[in-house]
Amino acid sequence: MSELDGLPQQEWLTLTVIQALDALRDGLRPFVVQVLEEKEGPHWFNHPRVQRMLPAPPDQEGEAHGGTEAPALDLALLLKLIGSDCYWYRTFRPRLPGISRWQIDSLRELRNRVAHNDGSDPLFIKAALLLPYLNTMEQVLQVVGGDQLDAIARLRAGLERRRRQLFRAIALGRSRWSFPFWLAIAAVSGGCLWLFDYLGSPHVDQRTVVIGTPDRRLERYLPLEQHLEGRLRPSQFLRALRGEKIDVRIEGARSYPEAVAHLRARRWDVLLGFSPVVSMEAVQAGYRPIGRMFPQDPEYRAILFTRQDSPLRGLQDINAATNLALGDFFSATKYYVPMSLLRGRSARITLNLSTAEIAEQVRSGSADMGAMAGNPLRFEKLNPGLKILASSPPLPQSIVALSPNLSDLDRDPLQRALLNAPASVRGKSAANFGPGAAPDYRLFARQVAEGKAFSACLRNEAPDMKLNCPTSDRINLVEGWINNVQADGDRVRIRLSSADRQSFDLLIQRALLEQIAVFGVLNDLRGRFLKVLALQHLWDKQPVVLETPHQLEISP
Repeated sequence: MSELDGLPQQEWLTLTVIQALDALRDGLRPFVVQVLEEKEGPHWFNHPRVQRMLPAPPDQEGEAHGGTEAPALDLALLLKLIGSDCYWYRTFRPRLPGISRWQIDSLRELRNRVAHNDGSDPLFIKAALLLPYLNTMEQVLQVVGGDQLDAIARLRAGLERRRRQLFRAIALGRSRWSFPFWLAIAAVSGGCLWLFDYLGSPHVDQRTVVIGTPDRRLERYLPLEQHLEGRLRPSQFLRALRGEKIDVRIEGARSYPEAVAHLRARRWDVLLGFSPVVSMEAVQAGYRPIGRMFPQDPEYRAILFTRQDSPLRGLQDINAATNLALGDFFSATKYYVPMSLLRGRSARITLNLSTAEIAEQVRSGSADMGAMAGNPLRFEKLNPGLKILASSPPLPQSIVALSPNLSDLDRDPLQRALLNAPASVRGKSAANFGPGAAPDYRLFARQVAEGKAFSACLRNEAPDMKLNCPTSDRINLVEGWINNVQADGDRVRIRLSSADRQSFDLLIQRALLEQIAVFGVLNDLRGRFLKVLALQHLWDKQPVVLETPHQLEISP
């Protein structure tokens, strides 16, 4: 093979196949002669069946057809004899086990292409096209036997070696095809990686996914936003092929009522509840829970506590002179549930305090008792000098939920993307959520409703707010629509018209109104449906002064 190595590719391939055909011819000739002699006798070449296949010239004058010597058996005649109808089935096929007539015909076709090669046959351009023919030659000669098998094996090995050399030259940049080759490899690899990534990613149909939370510390959710943007893909393949991305946005709310308004209007596709109050409202608005927030935290309750040396021994000791420190109006553990536990009692209340401020006021004596979230089994160990007066049943956890407006095709992939997010995205130091069953909010809903209703008994009289629900009065609920709304100094006057055509004037601090209603200008509130809670005797005089945001519920 060394004398061929320096030849150009096409010429080298042509010479290789010619040598292979010559070796095949020399290997087949004794086999064909032997088989035909056994079949037709020593003068087999004079048999009429053979004579019809011989390319002999016309008979000379005075000479018989045929002759006394066997004809020159070239490869074309050998393959023609083997594959002929008259000899293949009963003569040659039994002597060539494992060899099909199709293989013989393919070798005959190869010989004809070599004989008529004009330099344009693609067979002599690519070595890969010739290798199957050389493999067939090897199979035939293995059955036939003879020393030509080694010649074919050497030619095939040289062909494979030449292919490896060409590929190595291309791979090492030594060929003019190196750059196109590696460019194609890079393109195909990139395409395969992209396709693999697309097929393995969750697909959603909508272009934007909005994640809402009442938590104002939005920076902790940015890793989740970035993860989902990198993970989600458009469900339409052409959109993905054009490079379109799913826009994922994290949105917060200024207050819990604003978050609830977004939920009722179904503006958020995903809710990270953060608060059991907002989570409960989400379930009531039709959101579907898929997991829980704060999965590592133990159960917690609303705890009413005082100092160890306090004369208070239980809730029965609370009276109108008792000073109570609470959190903001929308806290489950520092307002709603404590107000439910305090129903029917009177006290002086300080609101909008943080947990640390509440504990400090109780320790310093500024407040007789306070409220916070905690586990009763560990409360006194974590808060030396304080004792528990009362605690609620365990509060339900907050949830992760999906909007009912999401289609089924979007809901399942979005759920998988959220719950399969890595720990760095949904761990305790980040978004802090995980899988879990939906909590039961029925008891909690009652406590919140009682806390809201009891808020109608608050009277904001300087220097403190008094809680007093007289047994001689009752809380009335009035429903209707806003006919008119206008500013009145730092307060807002609302004109309410009920379904039975009664009209009422309401007066509320603008700061309180902004906590419970989402609006740009006051006129945005006109025509909205609202519910108002107030003591019955307040409805007998106008305007009805509203002291807490829970006395007013305005539809989005």
